[in-house]
Amino acid sequence: MAAFALLAVIITALSLKTMGDYNRIIADYRHNAENAFRGERLNRLVATNVIEIRGIYLSQSRDEELSQAVRVSQRAIELEAFLNAWPQSAGDLPELALVREKSRQLVNGGQYLAKITRERGRFVAQDIGDKPEYRASREALQVRIDTMVSGFDAKLASSQAQLKKFEEKRQIQFLMTAASGILILLGGSLWIAIDAIAAPLARVRESMVRISEGAYDTEIPAASRGEIGELWTALGILKSRAAEAERLSREQLQEEHKLRELVLD
Repeated sequence: MAAFALLAVIITALSLKTMGDYNRIIADYRHNAENAFRGERLNRLVATNVIEIRGIYLSQSRDEELSQAVRVSQRAIELEAFLNAWPQSAGDLPELALVREKSRQLVNGGQYLAKITRERGRFVAQDIGDKPEYRASREALQVRIDTMVSGFDAKLASSQAQLKKFEEKRQIQFLMTAASGILILLGGSLWIAIDAIAAPLARVRESMVRISEGAYDTEIPAASRGEIGELWTALGILKSRAAEAERLSREQLQEEHKLRELVLD
């Protein structure tokens, strides 16, 4: 019972620690997976905003440019909402803060170009927005986003490897614990078997040998339960009968001796 209780305590403690470590690793894994997904989503939203802005420059009519200005405003709003919904964590990559800042600049620029398009037309908007430094800034943003996404993917791969290593380690620990518990139980059972069966049987055998040699003063333990107790009881009866038989035989010899002396006299 003690061995079973100890094994249960060890397995329970290991299980609780496993759940705590597993939850921590899974939380980190999910965070990295969400960041990787959001990075890819941000890349698409930024690319979509740039394409919509280019659509203003390529418009062929006033109606088309106004329609395109509405689309630019909508895409800018979507991008801003996405950035606001992306929570920041202390463990995030440092590139994320810079990407957020540059992406918000793209949002503001898109909204501004949409406003200029509505108020002054696509040619004025193109003169303002279609400049080499702005194009270089948008290309740099795409590069930063790609770098950030690669970093998120690397962290995700690291989390996956950590999770796999953790599962393998815990499997070995559980197997070792179970094997140790089984060995302890087997050892305890063997010890109990030796102490409760083998040793009493040896005492019974020793007592039987002594009684067979005539040592009728051999002490017989008080009756107890179980097969060993029944053996002691049977041995006690055997001792009593053997002692009685020897007493009768001795008395008979004495009587014969007395009778022989009377005859001889």
